Amino acid sequence: MSLEIWLATAPILLLISFGPGPNNFTAMYNGIRAGVGAALIGVIGRNIAFSILMLISALGLGAIVISSPFWFNALKWLGVVYLFFIGIKMWITASDNLNAMESEGVLIASSHMARMRQEFVIAISNPKAILIFTAIFPQMLVLDAPMAPQFAAMGATFIVTEFIAAFGYALGGRQLRRLIRSPKGMTNLNRGMGSIFVVASAFLAASTSM
Repeated sequence: MSLEIWLATAPILLLISFGPGPNNFTAMYNGIRAGVGAALIGVIGRNIAFSILMLISALGLGAIVISSPFWFNALKWLGVVYLFFIGIKMWITASDNLNAMESEGVLIASSHMARMRQEFVIAISNPKAILIFTAIFPQMLVLDAPMAPQFAAMGATFIVTEFIAAFGYALGGRQLRRLIRSPKGMTNLNRGMGSIFVVASAFLAASTSM
């Protein structure tokens, strides 16, 4: 991939990465609860999922998935259920005082693996991700040039832009943290973020089925 083409496609990929969605809201929530560094570790799970989906698309299997009503809808409803589960879990979480949590070392002891797993499941169960890699990526390829190096370059760039976007959301969450150092603030946070995930699951459920 030439530098000129890369410079033209990288901003598009960055805009896609910065789009509001469950993964970015998860990064923001993790930024609030555990800090920017912990949130970015969680993003590793997201990018593992995206790497798998990009490989599937590169092998041509993505076209099979999005053209199969069964597999497309199965993936879609897996995402719906998981997003709804996360939203309800946030709603019923007891309010936490962040100062008390820090003094007890709760935030430090929280599981990086759990955050990675959550980001992974959200990303891998989102059929829109396969649509991006199967429908949008090919539009940016030069047909008279080798496909594999171009797809690899775009994939690597997308991984980087995902980290950049997640950093932005996590940093924003970290800045909000000073507003929620009370039990009431944490309760409002849990309910607000929980509502976002429930609404996201509803939008995904209402999206056009195949």
